Amino acid sequence: MNYELEKYLFDDPDAYYEYNGEKYKQSVHGKSFVRYKKAKEQAQRDVVDVKIIINIIKNFLKNVGIKTIENPILKPRLIDYAKIKEEFGLENQKDIVWLKFTTDKYLGVVATSDDINFVIPQSNNDYDKKYRDKWLYNSSGIIVHKLNKMWDDSFVLVFPLRNIPQGYTRFEVEKAIGNLLIANEVPILDYYSHLY
Repeated sequence: MNYELEKYLFDDPDAYYEYNGEKYKQSVHGKSFVRYKKAKEQAQRDVVDVKIIINIIKNFLKNVGIKTIENPILKPRLIDYAKIKEEFGLENQKDIVWLKFTTDKYLGVVATSDDINFVIPQSNNDYDKKYRDKWLYNSSGIIVHKLNKMWDDSFVLVFPLRNIPQGYTRFEVEKAIGNLLIANEVPILDYYSHLY
């Protein structure tokens, strides 16, 4: 058991709701406002410098036994997931945790996988649009748009997860990182992003 990792592997009960005895993730679609309300609260807090966020995450990953990148600040247009997988000896090219920020320096989302994007709706009429039964816009993009903010597409933080401790997954590392940042008073606009 990895005690440092286990310390941050918990769910926020407010990230879910129950309906007809079933548990569901909070949404940004339809008339759902829980995630937006939480984002507004986070946007009232002071931003935390990117360098501090980097140090918090790097120290945590080192303590749980995950070897990662020295400088996680990458230009999104130059990211090559296959190259990252090869360079860091990852089992899967989706074994990364990435963070993106708004132009006013708020941490917008903590996520995992090989799908970094800066998609944002053009208007509130676009929030519930679907393409082939899938939402056209993701939650963090909708939240950022609702807050009248924009993504900073000049950089992202990318942490390749080499040597994920046995018995754990990249999703659990993502959850732990998000909870760790919250414990260190880092505001996250898409507050529940690391839990889903």
